[in-house]
Amino acid sequence: MENSRKNFAKEQAESLLEFVNAFGVDEKTFAVTICRGHKTLQQSVMRLFVAMAREMAEVTPDARNEAAVQLAKEIAAIADKHPLPFI
Repeated sequence: MENSRKNFAKEQAESLLEFVNAFGVDEKTFAVTICRGHKTLQQSVMRLFVAMAREMAEVTPDARNEAAVQLAKEIAAIADKHPLPFI
């Protein structure tokens, strides 16, 4: 069961990477769609994004992702003060 959950998570992450790699990705529509979803799911998505930011904060940056890594470090520090429980 654990392996299948990890495989599913990896597949979804790879799909998201493909999505953002597409020319002209519509970030606004993506964000609006998430923010119009069920409130519990909104919190779960934010928890997912915070987990991603915590991992990104540990990445060794280069010129291509330096700004993202710096922002991720700031988000991780703020997130420590704001737990996102499953409700």
